[in-house]
Amino acid sequence: MQVAARHVDVADGDAFLSASRMLFGPITQRFARGTAPSIPELVSVRLGVCRLSEIRAMSHLVVNDRAFRRSFDPDSIKILMQRSGHSRFEQQSHSVDLQPQSAIIYDPVRNYSLQNLSRVDQLILQVPRSTFGDDTLARLARPVPLPAGDDSLTHIVSGLMQMAIGEAHRMDEASCQRVGESLIQLVNGLIRGKPATPEFRPSPLEALRERIVAYIDANLGRSTLSAEDIARHMGCSRRYLHRAFEGEDMTLERLIWDRRLERSREDLLSPDRRGASISEIAFACGFNSSAHFSRAFKSKFGTAPRDLREMARTPLH
Repeated sequence: MQVAARHVDVADGDAFLSASRMLFGPITQRFARGTAPSIPELVSVRLGVCRLSEIRAMSHLVVNDRAFRRSFDPDSIKILMQRSGHSRFEQQSHSVDLQPQSAIIYDPVRNYSLQNLSRVDQLILQVPRSTFGDDTLARLARPVPLPAGDDSLTHIVSGLMQMAIGEAHRMDEASCQRVGESLIQLVNGLIRGKPATPEFRPSPLEALRERIVAYIDANLGRSTLSAEDIARHMGCSRRYLHRAFEGEDMTLERLIWDRRLERSREDLLSPDRRGASISEIAFACGFNSSAHFSRAFKSKFGTAPRDLREMARTPLH
């Protein structure tokens, strides 16, 4: 990631994918094959405790399939504003079509996908969860669409976001902080002004899935962790265990694999694990072969474990 100013970051080309994961958390981005070559661009600016990013890229798919946030991921509510292009956002059986000048507010701890159906120019504002009250967060059990031509407060928020990204290189950090504080107040008002959604209550299978993930996370170091062991601990059959993942585009075996890779990534980025070798981290996360671990890690995250550790030594501005 190139550094344009102390509070502004720029990434394009090969750095785009890794920078996106560092800024937005556990997302997967897939670009269509055979499309005309186009270099994706990412510009990101710190606005106090908020972060505002602009993405310009050809058509691609963004998937966040991690319902359980990792400790190193940003804990923020997101506001996505579509400047140009067409996209479709889906979260918990709710679908929203994004046209130019429309926007959406959503909670990224719930699974979602974003299909960018054309070349897009998007602004993404991340506002820390801690700046919202419980009653406000309860309204985000499902995404909140903000259609183009919506109310005046929506226009104010989108206008301030566009101003901030356009003037980012000319603003000092104190100005950026004031803009961020204004956006926090405006976004809170914007969410509270929308109709409240019914309270979200997990189904029995969703509750079981949460228990399964918690058990897996507590036992990742055991290379023998298996469906039989988990079913025995949950007090249910293997068949019922697998039902918890029907419709999730994720098998139990794949979940164990992914959680091991996620834990290893967390350890590689952790200052507390700086003294551990890559092999030690791999074995501690349940992998039996460091070479196999390195191949799987690069396949999932787009970078080798050694390269990620080197990149982590350079702080993100």
